[in-house]
Amino acid sequence: MKRNIIFLIFAIMTGLLTLAGNFLHRFFYPQNYAKNELGEYVNITVSNQVSTFPVNKSTIFNVEYDYPEEDRLLKEQLKCIPALLGCDKDGVENYLSNYMDNLSQAEKEAGLCSYKMISYNGNEITLRKTFKKPEYNGYYAKSYNGLVVILKGDEKTVYDYTQISITDLPNDLQESVLKGYYLESDEELYSFLETYTS
Repeated sequence: MKRNIIFLIFAIMTGLLTLAGNFLHRFFYPQNYAKNELGEYVNITVSNQVSTFPVNKSTIFNVEYDYPEEDRLLKEQLKCIPALLGCDKDGVENYLSNYMDNLSQAEKEAGLCSYKMISYNGNEITLRKTFKKPEYNGYYAKSYNGLVVILKGDEKTVYDYTQISITDLPNDLQESVLKGYYLESDEELYSFLETYTS
């Protein structure tokens, strides 16, 4: 009989300690559990991933260079972009927008048409620069060794070497040709050549 009483007291104490532990756990960690439709408590703990934002020194930037016309995607990993330190998601997007508004001449010539944030996961942010070949229209008349040379719209590719001397042009046109005289269409080009060819 004494053994049964000890066993009963032990069972009751174990039950009470279990209930107290359960109550204390729910009291100190209420956000981890929620009641479902059946009235059961379900663990709703969110995983402890490192937040991407704000950007810090340990944030890794994966920059992709996309050339869709060539079906080519290059990737580069940067350890830090100093201008983005401390920025949140909106700050990063504002930086990218301002970057596109103030492109360098080299990137304009390379055909950079967009710079966007593709993803952010853990402590990594993926950015993508998309390049398209720029389309150049028209022609430029420029002086080279005292003669007029016709260049394509990119101002690098020679279209025609003429025998027109820069001194044969009117003074105002000479100044324009020295800087680069723009001819918008084929008709303007042919008119220019017919007018000043001897």
